Amino acid sequence: MGDPLFFLRFQDLFYRKMVLKDKINQIIEDVAGDLDYDIYDSSVYLKGENSKITVKIDSLSGITHGDCEEYSKELSFRLQEAALLPNFSLEVSSPGLQRKLNKIDDYIRFAGSPVKVIYGSGDNTVVYKGEIKQVNEEKITLKLEKGEIDISFDNIINANLDY
Repeated sequence: MGDPLFFLRFQDLFYRKMVLKDKINQIIEDVAGDLDYDIYDSSVYLKGENSKITVKIDSLSGITHGDCEEYSKELSFRLQEAALLPNFSLEVSSPGLQRKLNKIDDYIRFAGSPVKVIYGSGDNTVVYKGEIKQVNEEKITLKLEKGEIDISFDNIINANLDY
C-alpha cells in the first residue's frame, strides 16, 4: 500500500494550488471589470519561479495595443500587491482576427463577418467557409458562394472568424 502521508501532502498541495488559481482568476476578473473589458480567455500555470499568466481581453469596441498595455499594468500591479506569487510572467493580448466563436453572442456580434465552421453530421465532419447571415438560439445561417446553409449549434465542432 502507498504512503498515506504522501497522499495527504499531495492532496494539500493540490488544494493550495486550486485556491491560489481561484484568487488569481478573481483578480483577473476584477481588473477587467474595473477597466470595462471582458475576459475572452485566461490561463494560469503555476510553476514556482516560472509561473505564467495569460489573458485575452475583449471589448465590443475592439482591443488596441494601448488597451492591452493598460490592462497588463493594472493586473501586474494588483498581482504584486496581493503577493500571491514570488515571480511570474504575464502575457495580455486580444482574441485576434481568427478568434474562435464560443457562444451565441459571439455569432450575433460578428453577423456579416467571414467565418469557417467545422461541424459534425453523423459520422462525417464538414467544413464550410462563408458569411454569418443570420443567428437564432438554435442555428446559424451561412451565406456561401453558392447558396446558404443552416447549421445547428449542437453540431458545430469549431468555428472561428476567417479574415
